[in-house]
Parts: sequence; structure tokens; C-alpha cells
Amino acid sequence: MGIDSILNRLEKVRRTGPGKWIACCPAHDDKSPSLGIKQADDDKILIHCFGGCDVQSIVASVGLELSDLMPPKPQGYDHTRSRAPRFSKSEMFDRVVFEATILRLAISQLLIGASLAPDDLKRISQAEALIDDVVKECGR
Repeated sequence: MGIDSILNRLEKVRRTGPGKWIACCPAHDDKSPSLGIKQADDDKILIHCFGGCDVQSIVASVGLELSDLMPPKPQGYDHTRSRAPRFSKSEMFDRVVFEATILRLAISQLLIGASLAPDDLKRISQAEALIDDVVKECGR
């Protein structure tokens, strides 16, 4: 499935750069675009909801499968190749900055004596896990 077929299923799609778009996430009640879409050099389609929705929920909500985000494997595909990084250093840095902002806001609330709601605590755990994923992706 091509990128255009996927973009046509989304709302408020806007190009943000070569091979990059944002759109409203179909997996939650999204008023302003929070879904990042990127077509990688190998034609894989990468999606990420900055509101926290998982990829499976996103693709299912537009009637797709995870396999629809991947190009067909060429004949003679070598399954023993080492895995290429999923994101560029710049994308990983941007992600860490975003998640660090979530953590900074939570810490600011705690420092003024405010309590955090259960949803806030869940989002803090998610930010921590995502930062850990970036660290693993960097091979550290």
C-alpha cells in the first residue's frame, strides 16, 4: 500500500517536509494534528501519535494492518541482515526533547506541591519508556 492511500484515510493532512506529514490521529478524538507520518528511504511508512496512541490502534482505526505500512519484501530478501536504525539521530533527539518536556512539566507541578492525576502518571511512565527506547535504539 502506498503513502497516498494511507494519507487519504486521514484528516487535516499537512506536509511538513520531504516524505513527512502530520494529521489528526484517527485513534483518538484529535482536534489538532498529533500524528506524525514519515515515508522512510526504504518505503516503510512510520507513524507516531504524540498523544500516546499505539500504532496498532491507529492503523486499525482506518481499516489497515501493520503490514500495510511495510513495502513488499523483494525476492531473495536476506533476513539475516542487521537492522538499520528506525529513526534518524535528529528524529530521536526531537523525541527525547518532547518526552523530556512532559517530564519537566510534571516535575514543575510536583515542585509547587500539586498532585498528579492518574492519566498524568500514566503519561510520565510512557515518557520514561519512550526515552528508554531511544537509548536502546542508539545502542547504549
